[in-house]
Amino acid sequence: MLTTNPSRTLSPRAPRICAAAASGIGAAALLGWATKQPLLLGFRQSYIPMAPNTALAFLIMGAGLFATVRGWRKLAGVGATIVTLVSVFRLTEFVTGASLSVDAWFFHVPAAKFGLAPVGRMAFSTAAAFLMASASLASLTTPGGWRWARNIGGFGGLMVAATGLVFSLGYMFSPDTPLLYGTESIPMALNTALAFVAIGAGLVATAGPKAFPLARLSGDSTAARLLRVFLPLVVTTVVGVAWLTYVVTVRAGASSAAITSAALATAAILVFSVICERIAGRVGERLQTAEAALRSARDELEIKVDERTRELARAFQDLKDTHESLKTAHLGLQQAQSRMLQQAMMACLGQTAAGVAHEINNPLAFVTNNLAVLKREVTGLHDILKLYKQAELTLAQYQGELHAKIRDLSEEVDLPYVLENLDGLLDRSRGGLKRIQKIVEDLRDFAHLEEAEFKEADLNSGVTATTNVMSNLAEKRQVSLEMDLSPVPRVYCFPAKLNMVIQSLISNAIDACGPGGKVVVHTRPAGDGVMIEVSDNGGGIDPAVRGRVFEPFFTTKPIGQGTGLGLSMSYGIVQDHGGMIDFESAPGHGTRFRVRIPATIPSIALPMPTVS
Repeated sequence: MLTTNPSRTLSPRAPRICAAAASGIGAAALLGWATKQPLLLGFRQSYIPMAPNTALAFLIMGAGLFATVRGWRKLAGVGATIVTLVSVFRLTEFVTGASLSVDAWFFHVPAAKFGLAPVGRMAFSTAAAFLMASASLASLTTPGGWRWARNIGGFGGLMVAATGLVFSLGYMFSPDTPLLYGTESIPMALNTALAFVAIGAGLVATAGPKAFPLARLSGDSTAARLLRVFLPLVVTTVVGVAWLTYVVTVRAGASSAAITSAALATAAILVFSVICERIAGRVGERLQTAEAALRSARDELEIKVDERTRELARAFQDLKDTHESLKTAHLGLQQAQSRMLQQAMMACLGQTAAGVAHEINNPLAFVTNNLAVLKREVTGLHDILKLYKQAELTLAQYQGELHAKIRDLSEEVDLPYVLENLDGLLDRSRGGLKRIQKIVEDLRDFAHLEEAEFKEADLNSGVTATTNVMSNLAEKRQVSLEMDLSPVPRVYCFPAKLNMVIQSLISNAIDACGPGGKVVVHTRPAGDGVMIEVSDNGGGIDPAVRGRVFEPFFTTKPIGQGTGLGLSMSYGIVQDHGGMIDFESAPGHGTRFRVRIPATIPSIALPMPTVS
């Protein structure tokens, strides 16, 4: 298993431990100067001791690092400033050669030599490392905890720790001949190098796992987890091989050194091969696990996608079925509404026809009877007048004045003309009354007030009555309305409803014609049923709207001149009779509607009997 995320396991005490270690090394060195103990000054008498200013700087840096962790940023800033000034002035001495007596500012150390190097003075490498450490500490005290400042602090801490590690390993590789001995250059003491390692580690820990360099090691990414596993092993292997190579080179002969170095190189290759093998094994295992998981997830996803696709298909089909059901229900509602309007119109028409027939029939019968009586009486009066005419000479002889009055009145009323035309006037009046009677009969036949139920009927009779009723509209529009009726079989139907169909077709045909147009109503047998055709020579039906002519409330007439229910109701009536209605039309050549009514209505179309 790879290690866990350092951001979760890094102890908040790590910076404090590092600060305590650096401060402890500095305090031990100061105590060594006070007690002249070589172990406190440099671990071994053969190693150069730590300078007093260096020890004091470590105390200040440790305190500043501790203050940074505690949040005492101002105190840490003051410590960083002091160390920066000391290191800058010491580096100035090295660069310019001027003597600023920096090492005597806080402590006075008697002049002494350790080989050719002076004792008690801060080395150049030490001053440079302190400058990096103080700058890093100062960046970590920036208010707001800016990410760039923490990255600078972490990078500086890494450089300080690396500097201390270089010199510490140098002492390990050459324990008997400390670094840079034999020259006037001041070497870095071993305890100084170790203290820099502690200070650098403390700065890195203070910067935190989200800043450089710990950000590369933290998190759950594969790279970070691999680094946490293999970086310590690689570092240990490299250091070990380098140290062994140095030892063999220094202590063995030339031939032995060559063979031993080759053997160490081979061992290093083997070690790194094992490391690479472990990396490949870990990564390969993870990749195989990831690939297996991906394949499993892909298979599960495909299964879920297939299931979801089937569910969506079923839902779509259900939605489609629901849409068709709603469409069918909507059409049924429209047809029901159309039938209700049809029934209302027929009821209104029946009431109107009944009222007209009732109101006209009574006075019509009264006037007809009176006219017959009047003609009989006028005949008698005509005979009397002839007899009076024969007595005219006698009256003139004996009653001259009366005869003169009778003659004047006869001339005034033009009695000869009246007597001559009175019979014709009565005959013409009687003909007008008969015409009125015929109109009432046609209206009654059209509405079939006595035939509202299902029965056997002669459709020619209903066609004739309906055409006669519509003749007045045709005359008004100056359209010729003709009938071409062939003998047809009697059929079982609702006569009044079929008259409504014929009336609607004739009305539409008249509206489609202009003045001088022609409408023909034709009937003929069709199998065991009857075919009714209504044709006109009008402008025809626009092809763009032919599919909608039977839709309820669809009309091409201007607003207020059409309801869009005539053909819709006609379609429903014909369907109820088990028949068919269609049309053929050519723009500019008129339209012909065909209605076929079977001899018997299917039982499914018959109304259910009511139960009282």
